[in-house]
Amino acid sequence: MAFRKQNLLLFIIFFPLLNASHPNPCYTSTCGSGNIDIRFPFWLSPKQPESCGHTGFKLLCTDRNKTILELPKFKPFIVREIDYGRQKIRLSDPDRCLARRLLSFDASGSPFSMFLPRSYTVFTCPKDKNVAPSFRSIHCLGNSTSSFFVTESEQVSLMPSSCHIFKTVRLPFSFHGDINYQDLWLKWNSPDCRYCERTNSRCGFVNNTILQVHCFGSIYSGTNYLISFLSS
Repeated sequence: MAFRKQNLLLFIIFFPLLNASHPNPCYTSTCGSGNIDIRFPFWLSPKQPESCGHTGFKLLCTDRNKTILELPKFKPFIVREIDYGRQKIRLSDPDRCLARRLLSFDASGSPFSMFLPRSYTVFTCPKDKNVAPSFRSIHCLGNSTSSFFVTESEQVSLMPSSCHIFKTVRLPFSFHGDINYQDLWLKWNSPDCRYCERTNSRCGFVNNTILQVHCFGSIYSGTNYLISFLSS
């Protein structure tokens, strides 16, 4: 019995060294030093196999080590932040004109939806037309003869008579500020890994055939998972 305990202790001690030489591809990855941590339900292609993540959560790296997310109907977005505990992701537009993309934004076909959306009205006015301060200018839209503005839909009655409604859209609540300097917050509800995040555990599939998520060992290493397994 003492011999078996010694062997078990040695196995636990030396397992991290074995694990370091053969790293699990599903542990936290990144597009570069100091960049965003990528873990389940996200997976980083082509560094990790698709089985490391959930459907619709594939991320990629650019040549400049930026993390990007591709939604079904849009060009890639740059990933600025992932809040795993609250299941939110913050995106920006590589062309620095997020408002243009939001005029036709549709997250259907993806696991994401807007975080706290509200109704806003986009309208056009003659160039250099004075408008109420509550109407936010969209700098990257417009041309030499017209300007674009956005306001909460309930304030559209204050729009000058020389202006015209362009479109009513749903935008995240955060756009009550300056739309030119906002990022896009999206959320996901499934898979629900919030309990795993609260306990600093790894979230993942039970196995490759049962697409049900479960909490495993520490998100920082594989050691805790092994000890938990041997103790069960």
